[in-house]
Order: sequence, then C-alpha cells, then structure tokens
Amino acid sequence: MKTKNKKPFLNMDERNKQVAYKVIVVMYFLTIIAMQGIVIYRQFALGQEIGDFEDIAIIMTINSLFLISALLYFGAIQIRRLSIKSILLIYVVFIVLGSLFTYAKYNIFQSPGLSFEKLFDKLIIVISIIGLIMGFWILLSYLGKKRLEKEIE
Repeated sequence: MKTKNKKPFLNMDERNKQVAYKVIVVMYFLTIIAMQGIVIYRQFALGQEIGDFEDIAIIMTINSLFLISALLYFGAIQIRRLSIKSILLIYVVFIVLGSLFTYAKYNIFQSPGLSFEKLFDKLIIVISIIGLIMGFWILLSYLGKKRLEKEIE
C-alpha cells in the first residue's frame, strides 16, 4: 500500500514564521491601541459614563496581564536575576502609576469625585491587586525558567 506524504496546509519555514510573528505582534498592538482610542472617543466625544465601556477596559487589562504572564513563562522576557530591591522598586512604580490612574479616573473624569476616605480604600485595593499580580508574575517567571532548564537537559 502506498502512503501519501501529506504536508500541512500552512507548511511554513523559519523565515515565514518570523514574518508571521512580526505581523501578528504589530496587529496585536494596533488592536490594543484602537481599543484604547475607542474608549477615549466614547468617554470624551460621546460623553458616555465610564461604566458604559468598562467591559472594554476589563478585556484590555486581562489581555495585557495574560500577555505578560505568557511572555514570562515561555521565556520571551528573560529575567535572569532580580534583586529584592529591584522587585520592590518595580512594585512601587506600579503602585504610583496605579494610584495616579485611580485618582484621575475617580476625581478628574467623574463629576462627583471620591472623598479622601473612599480614595484611600481604592488605593488599598490598588496596592493589593498589584502585589498579587507581581507575585503571580514572579511565580510564572520562576516556573518558566525551571521549564526551560528542564528542556535544555
């Protein structure tokens, strides 16, 4: 009986794959930028409330978190060795950025701003969530490094 040599429909060599990867990355970032543009347009041009497009913001946030997590796990972002000082500095920078974003979201872009007490409650949430995200990223980076070391052996 004669066997046929079936090639996959998209039989790509390394060069084709690299071109495809570059196109996919550019299109991914253009999509994220377009979604951010839609959020800004809906908020400022159409005057919609933040709650009207919060679903888009959630999708963008989760997508970005999963992207960074996958890049850390599969070794695309190589973190050789970070000191505790570097990790804490990154954590503080994320807290400052998250706090500024939270302040702007609730006190600049919404007409009844938050009181100091409620804003402080939001900042506690920001600090907690950023801590969880950083811990998750550190864990994935560690597990990804172990996975790569296993593959090399």
